[in-house]
Amino acid sequence: MARYEYKFIEIPRSKMFGKQDDFEKCKEVIASEAQNGWRLKQVVVPYQEKSGAYFSKGYEVILEREVD
Repeated sequence: MARYEYKFIEIPRSKMFGKQDDFEKCKEVIASEAQNGWRLKQVVVPYQEKSGAYFSKGYEVILEREVD
């Protein structure tokens, strides 16, 4: 049975409201980590419960790779 390891990379939300560069940062991280053998598992958008309803913290990029 294959075993996997996981890596979690947080991409914080830009300080400027409405800025679109955040997801571009996710793409850069995914492409960069792929060069090191990681593959994208999922991108999630976690929310800050204490700062109001559905206020996004940014993105969480989840990567995986098989362990020998």
